[in-house]
Amino acid sequence: MNVIKLATKEYHRLFLPFLAFLVFGHTVRLLHCSNVNYSDYSRTAADLLVAPQQDAVEERNILGWPSTAVEELGYPLVRIGKNFVEKSRELIIDLYLEEFLEVYSNRPDKVNLCGIRINHAYALWLTVKEIQPQTVIESGVNAGQSTYFIRNASSSTRIYAIDPLVQPICNQAERWIDKEGEEAGLTTYLVGPSSFKDIQEFDWKSAIMDKTIDPGRTLVFLDDHLEVLPRFSTILKFGFRHVMLEDNYKLGEGATPGDKAGFTLKQLFSKPKGNLDSEFIFHQLVSYAEFPPLVPPVLATNFRVERKRAGGFMVASDTNHDIVAPLLRPDVSAEDNMTYYRICEKLQLDPSIKDRDSYMQLMNYNQICYMEVRALSPRLAEMLT
Repeated sequence: MNVIKLATKEYHRLFLPFLAFLVFGHTVRLLHCSNVNYSDYSRTAADLLVAPQQDAVEERNILGWPSTAVEELGYPLVRIGKNFVEKSRELIIDLYLEEFLEVYSNRPDKVNLCGIRINHAYALWLTVKEIQPQTVIESGVNAGQSTYFIRNASSSTRIYAIDPLVQPICNQAERWIDKEGEEAGLTTYLVGPSSFKDIQEFDWKSAIMDKTIDPGRTLVFLDDHLEVLPRFSTILKFGFRHVMLEDNYKLGEGATPGDKAGFTLKQLFSKPKGNLDSEFIFHQLVSYAEFPPLVPPVLATNFRVERKRAGGFMVASDTNHDIVAPLLRPDVSAEDNMTYYRICEKLQLDPSIKDRDSYMQLMNYNQICYMEVRALSPRLAEMLT
């Protein structure tokens, strides 16, 4: 019976999306489709396709979402293996929504002009909640918003908060400090000229040797807008297993030269096959996944804005061929629309996204990702550390 169910599920997983693409008139290849104006798909599942119940992500993909993640280099949306990110809707919407909304409502900076907002905040909070790391190395603190979400997801995690500046940029308010964690010896601030140590300069070896840090239970959170690839020399050397990249810019996008250098994971993996840097990183990962945004860009139709050259925001005209299907599809699902309105009411946002603040909160998204790095052999780890 289990074999039959498995075969049926595989049939539905492989054949129904293909059938849907035929129905929708796609002419591009199945795993690299990009020319869909999905805002036209406002019908229900019954109008489009009669299918057995699948998980929520598959069903929403059938309802016109144009991207499919491929476990292969050279595509606009790449994934590797499997991890908890695939269950983001089940976790954040069905299990943790009320808890997360309470945490987000109480965030220290309600605008956080140069920092994470709801799409990236839930991703960071959920990651810490799920993997419960012993240690988080946070490279890039700014106003302290990410530190706040890390601490609210785990009261026992040790945090190294690293930033070259004492004060946040963008004229933001005073940095939020994890005072309780600091007093308990759980949060160490390496900030400002006298204390700052870049993650590639800090003495992680001593922290590992004296058992302060377990690299296998450490999450490295990169939010520093520096070139990503060199960071992997430190990540691999010390055997840090869990990594998040907050500003996972697409090719040609970025706020700094480091962002635009072509070495974010999104940039590396979308390059044509044969790039040796891309292939090396691809094969060092057990898993890699980009978190879904909360809602699709089409909901911002009422907010007329050009796509920022630097990236970092979704706009209503996005083709979405390189974005994971959102957690909620209010544009096609009445149930999701009710959940979306409830979220907006709780956070005092306009669900029609006509104002700047609602747009800034709901459409700020930069392909934030989580990856699990392969472990070094014990002998190599011993030699390198």
